[in-house]
Amino acid sequence: MNKKSIITILLAMLLIPVGMEAKKKEKKDEVPQLLNYPSAEVSEYRLHGGEVVIKGQLAGREGDELIPDKMLQQINGRFKVIVRDYIVDREKTSLIEFKPDGTFSMNIYVPYPMFVLVYPLADAYACPGDTLEMTINPAARTREEGIAWSGTGLSGEVTKLYEKIRTAYLNFPQEKVYEQEPDSVMKWKDAQVARLDDMVRQMNAGLPELEGCSPLASDILRTHVLSQFMLRICDPYMLVKQKAADQEAYWQQYFSFVAPREKYLLDNPLLMISADDFFFNRIEYEIMRPLYTSRVMYLPFDYDPKIAEEVEKENNVYRREAVKRMMDYMHDKLHISPTDFCAQVSQLRKVFTRLKSFNNQFGQAADDVANVMPVITHPELIRRAVLTYREYVKESEAKTCEDRPMTKGDSIFQRIIEPYRGNVLYVDFWQMSCGPCRALMLSMRNEVEANKDKPVKYLYITDDTPEKCRSFLEPNNIQGEHIHITPSEWGYLSEKFQFSAIPFTLIFDKDGKRRDNTTVEELLKEMGK
Repeated sequence: MNKKSIITILLAMLLIPVGMEAKKKEKKDEVPQLLNYPSAEVSEYRLHGGEVVIKGQLAGREGDELIPDKMLQQINGRFKVIVRDYIVDREKTSLIEFKPDGTFSMNIYVPYPMFVLVYPLADAYACPGDTLEMTINPAARTREEGIAWSGTGLSGEVTKLYEKIRTAYLNFPQEKVYEQEPDSVMKWKDAQVARLDDMVRQMNAGLPELEGCSPLASDILRTHVLSQFMLRICDPYMLVKQKAADQEAYWQQYFSFVAPREKYLLDNPLLMISADDFFFNRIEYEIMRPLYTSRVMYLPFDYDPKIAEEVEKENNVYRREAVKRMMDYMHDKLHISPTDFCAQVSQLRKVFTRLKSFNNQFGQAADDVANVMPVITHPELIRRAVLTYREYVKESEAKTCEDRPMTKGDSIFQRIIEPYRGNVLYVDFWQMSCGPCRALMLSMRNEVEANKDKPVKYLYITDDTPEKCRSFLEPNNIQGEHIHITPSEWGYLSEKFQFSAIPFTLIFDKDGKRRDNTTVEELLKEMGK
């Protein structure tokens, strides 16, 4: 063998490891895709709504031993089931009422299979037609140890596995990422995306907790885990983007990771029955934020020559065209599909959130819904949109009818407002643990002071004790009527007014009629004050 041949062989031997390392790096940097996913087909009918039976009992009771009336009064009103229809941004709160023998049973309507919150106990999966049963042990050391689930069908299977999955994969460390600078947060984001990719690789290898479960339950739980990773990545963006020199460029760079993973993170119909309201909230306001950047012109349903003349004079963007432009814009900037499933959900959430402010203006509400429908292509999203608009019209018309049975929440609220009849009422539900609640009260001080001699009362309602609130109320001179109620009474009022998030405010006119989309000043003007 000549000298030239020997040199060639030696060079080849040296280069082979380098080439292998390059291939390894290339393979490691490759974005992993979920294998065997989805592993089950979901029939159209399986995505429809229906009732779920949720029942339970307090553990440790012997035979026919009854709960004392005093204890019943303390616990009833404190437990509730919260159903969030995150496709159209609606919520329904139902109270759990324990019987004297320590049991409860209730039928809960869900618009499609979903996670519901049994507050303050645990999350549970609710699929129409199933039964969920929980045993509550008040003497347990932790909340997790105090709840035991059983149940039928998909509801029972997913709920029993959920705690194992959450403990194994979703116990994220508490970090104040939003306090960092934009460049640092971007590096943090890249690290979280790497962890997301590792999670996908683990799923492809097989999660031991899901061994032996049904394919659909596996799909739901895997999709839920991915949605929670995505939620974690999105969380700090809203606060940090304000510090960025170029917010649009920062948005584009921050969410550049989405497109290669779009098929399971965003353009994934399984998210409808596997994610939650927090996930869709972050997607709507962070990734899909361009939906809120354009000003659009609304047109009446019927042709009006004067309006047509004004339209011709201006270069206006109308709702339907604005919707299409925003979808195209996100496709251009983030390279996500123009028919992305989560983008469609975000469009619907925006429309149905706005319906609450239309005050029986059915023409404008119908126009809003009709203009977004051309970009809604998924059959189940179309169905939810149609059904929700129908419910909106029925509920709006029913508001004029007050002939309904008096509830316990009605009685509690009437007792609270009775001393203030004849006044305009500003009602604020708040708690000391709620930072936005305290901030709102501070911002209201000037208005409360300015109106102190007018027929208006500011009612601040909380289930915290006077002692707990004093350290905030007194130093900050929070005037108004401070009303302290029990946790049970708070539960009945949250069911009456259908709220779970605070601060939650209401305004009533001098006749005690609830008035939405108005201000105290406007009601005082009606009274000539």
